[in-house]
Amino acid sequence: MGGCLRVEGLEVESGGRKIFENLSFSLPPSSLTVLLGRNGSGKTTLLKTLCGEKEKSSGSVLFPSPSFSLAFVPQDPASSMLGGCLREEMEMWGAEDLQVFDVLAFLGISHLLDKPFSSLSRGQVEICALSASLCQSPDLVLLDEPLSPLDAISRRQLSSLISSLNSELGISFLIAEHDLEGLLPLSPAILALKKGEKAAFGGAKEVMEDLWEKGEKDLIPDFQKLYLSRGFPPPLSLKDAQSLPLSLPPSPLKEEEKGEEEALKASHLSFAWPSSPSLDIFDLSFSAFFGESLAIVGENGSGKSTLLKLLAGLKKPRFGRVMGKGKKDAFFLPQDPLPLLALQEGKSLGKEELLPLSSGERQKKADFLALESGKSVILLDEPGQNLDSCARREVGEEIKRKAKEGALVIFSTHDPDFCASFSDRSLCLLKGKKAFLGESRKLVGGRTFFTTPFNRAFPEKNILTLKDCL
Repeated sequence: MGGCLRVEGLEVESGGRKIFENLSFSLPPSSLTVLLGRNGSGKTTLLKTLCGEKEKSSGSVLFPSPSFSLAFVPQDPASSMLGGCLREEMEMWGAEDLQVFDVLAFLGISHLLDKPFSSLSRGQVEICALSASLCQSPDLVLLDEPLSPLDAISRRQLSSLISSLNSELGISFLIAEHDLEGLLPLSPAILALKKGEKAAFGGAKEVMEDLWEKGEKDLIPDFQKLYLSRGFPPPLSLKDAQSLPLSLPPSPLKEEEKGEEEALKASHLSFAWPSSPSLDIFDLSFSAFFGESLAIVGENGSGKSTLLKLLAGLKKPRFGRVMGKGKKDAFFLPQDPLPLLALQEGKSLGKEELLPLSSGERQKKADFLALESGKSVILLDEPGQNLDSCARREVGEEIKRKAKEGALVIFSTHDPDFCASFSDRSLCLLKGKKAFLGESRKLVGGRTFFTTPFNRAFPEKNILTLKDCL
């Protein structure tokens, strides 16, 4: 397999405005390319145009042959799945049993064949969606932010699968992403977009150096910014970084202050969803205080969203209870912000065309609606998902500001950098149980996997974020 794609003079309009104007680029056979850009830059629009879901105004999308096959996996693959499990999904696509066996054996996910999608983690659903697309025998696979909702382990697993499919089978990939950390070790090409135009295109190192020189620093990951700011080429991996003679002094230890007045107290909480064979939250007790930001971390399926719903009073625990002054003055923002935005706009639910924003722009708008609600307790489920680095920083700084003003802000996250930068304390869940409760920097700084590239590159120096290096 393999293939290439050529785009010439592409123009696309949406909502009466031009998204792309005279965009041209080409992808060589067996390529792996990351589509990079800020929220609203047109990444999703471009993918949908390439696969024919969105009509172009003018220009050409040229394939090497009539038999060229292309598959598209959207941002929320579960919403586009037609079957209730992977077997049913494969049948919907007309895949034969032997073809299904071939794909699942390569990916190593045969054990997921008959499991309901509703029982799978986000990472497992993403891999199932990818496997369904592979049954179409594609030459090119378009992935729309596949890593954004995943925990660190699921990101590595999916990145490894993508690398194997590309290097061993020659399948080309065009992947829209904000967070390059999980993909840079694959040495991808990068197509950077800015306001519908091609800002840079080429090898990863060359593109990051080009963006740095052009002042487009927000598109570059923080770890690579550090090296570029010191005159070094941007490393694509920790191994690359270790070969560069960059040394930093230790960052001073900082004691995070916890609020004194208790806002919420969870006492021996236990909960199980109807389809769950075991408890999703098990004998969980902790207190949270006005004037602090508390991060809830853990792998996909660890119970983060469930806990937030229990704290918000949307679900009743099987055992235990939630108490505290802030219980009746709380605002909860779920992972899907569309219902909140639709309600705020006074428009019908489910009609995304009435909200002409990218998923990241919608997320940011919903985050700020929640943070500006005036409530004393604010509960956010993955507020940083689908956000570019600049938007993620704005939301994080607002979280810290609200906590400093006296509110309790509790948010879930997969991002160790976001956790270390914008939360005072962290509650780490391991399959619904409390594995850690304490200062966020101690959690992130003491880990091997749930940590930042800064901590891996400069161990024992208390350097977790770019801010620590300034």
